[in-house]
Amino acid sequence: MIEQLLKPIIKPIQRKIIAPIKRAKTLPKRLFALLRKWLVTAIFGPLRSLNNYLKIGSYFIAKKLIALIVIITLVIVYFGFISPPAFINKWFGRTPQLEASAAAASSFTGPATITDADGSLLFSGQLENGQYTGAGKLYYPNGKLRYQGDFAKGMMSGAGELYDEEGVLLYRGEFAGDQYAGAGTLFYPDGKPKYEGQFLAGAYEGAGTSFNADGSIVYAGAYVKGVYSGDGKLYSGPDKLLYEGQFNNGVYEGAGKQFDSSGVLLYEGNFLAGKLSGPGKQYFPSGFVKYDGAFLLGSYHGIGSLFNEMGSVVYTGSFAGGQQNGTGQAYNAAGGIVYDGKFVNDKYEGVGALFDMDGAPLYKGFFRGGSLFAEGFMDLSLVKLQETLGAPDAPVIAPEEDAVDETAGSEELAPDAGAESEAGVINPSPAATAADDAAGQPSATPTSAAGAEASAAPTSTPVPSSVEVKTLAASSETAVPSTKDTASGAASSSDGSASDESLTAEPILPQTLTFSALQMSFQLEVDEDNPEAFFVRQLTTWNSTVMEQTYARLLAAKAVSTKEKLENGRSTVLFKSGNTLLTFLLNKDKPVRLEMTYIVPEP
Repeated sequence: MIEQLLKPIIKPIQRKIIAPIKRAKTLPKRLFALLRKWLVTAIFGPLRSLNNYLKIGSYFIAKKLIALIVIITLVIVYFGFISPPAFINKWFGRTPQLEASAAAASSFTGPATITDADGSLLFSGQLENGQYTGAGKLYYPNGKLRYQGDFAKGMMSGAGELYDEEGVLLYRGEFAGDQYAGAGTLFYPDGKPKYEGQFLAGAYEGAGTSFNADGSIVYAGAYVKGVYSGDGKLYSGPDKLLYEGQFNNGVYEGAGKQFDSSGVLLYEGNFLAGKLSGPGKQYFPSGFVKYDGAFLLGSYHGIGSLFNEMGSVVYTGSFAGGQQNGTGQAYNAAGGIVYDGKFVNDKYEGVGALFDMDGAPLYKGFFRGGSLFAEGFMDLSLVKLQETLGAPDAPVIAPEEDAVDETAGSEELAPDAGAESEAGVINPSPAATAADDAAGQPSATPTSAAGAEASAAPTSTPVPSSVEVKTLAASSETAVPSTKDTASGAASSSDGSASDESLTAEPILPQTLTFSALQMSFQLEVDEDNPEAFFVRQLTTWNSTVMEQTYARLLAAKAVSTKEKLENGRSTVLFKSGNTLLTFLLNKDKPVRLEMTYIVPEP
């Protein structure tokens, strides 16, 4: 029903509008066929008929001539403008325009412009076998210049300039294989140089200088693969040198100088992995040397010396982990030695010696936690004691009595004298017994001959004649027991039992060693299991430095103590420190004598 209604309307439209449009598709082909037919007729038709002429005014022009002119014109247009051969462009000095894919495929050589599929200009310059060669220009798709300079084998090679898509200059210098190579300059967007120097494969390589955006230098020196390597200078601001020396992979390594933000020299020496390592010198801001010695990963480590801001040495010796560790010497501000010995973490620890302002020794012995620790002598062997303090004072020999009967006295005393000489026993005269009250006070005055012979032996303080005291050779821990040897009288005596009794060994008595220069006296006892070994069991000192520092240390530690008042403002104070009993004699609360006794641990 609807179809019957619409047919009368659609039919005329199809016949008058749609049909001609369909035939229009074939119009160029039909026109070309008509033109060809006309040209054939015009060119090859006879000239006898007026139909082969075209009348223009009073002139008749042969259609053949017109046809030839049309053909020649078409050839000129096509080969001269539409698709001209290379020699035509060369004759007329014209630059051919090629599509990128076509240029590569055609191996074109000569000046040309290359476009993409959309007709946007990509390149303008010389081609050789379809590749960019020589001077030329590259463009971004938006038409902005990307690069202008030299090319080789289709890549940027030689001198040139590179721009961003906004036309801002990025780089000016040498290229190789589309990368920065050789001398060149990188720029900030405002046109100021960012880097100026050598490049390789697009990275900084060789000598160069990098800049901040304000134009100040950041680094000037050698590069390897874009990082600082070799000799160079690093800056912290305008003309403010931060480091000068050697680099490796971007960090300080090798010999160099480090400066603070003001350009003041802080350190001069070796670096490793960006840290102070090896021999070097550290400086105060004033320019005086602060430390001269070895470093390890930023800390003092090895042998070195510390100085104060006046340039005086305050310590010289071993360091570990940035602290004084090992053997060293400490000095006062005037440069005088204060301490010589062992250190642990900046504190006196182990064996050492204290000195006064004149350099004379005040104390030699043990230290703990930075403080004098005389308790360290307790239970020390004879060998260790002598290794620590050296040889003791020579023993004091009591003078012989002059009032001796020349006849009977000499006969009676001769055997005793021989025994004393043989056993090394000091048997003082009655006059010497007055020294019993001061038995603990050492004497530093040896007798002439006997003192020289016994200089290496421990001191034996005078004791009452009823007590026998044995001396000990300094080179050995072996005590020689006294024997009443009657071998000299063996010819006059035929009693064998008396000879056996004389060979019986006497008990080995405690030995006393005195070091008067240090104002200390030691009593050593023999080891019950090893008669050759002697150990310190008692220390007596009247050294004010030892007494005062030990007393102050025990009070500061709030050690348990007992105090007993004596006459004339004196008193005694007892402390216990480990296995040591310390007895101080105080005069008006000032220590004047100290006795330390070793408490043997119970088995």
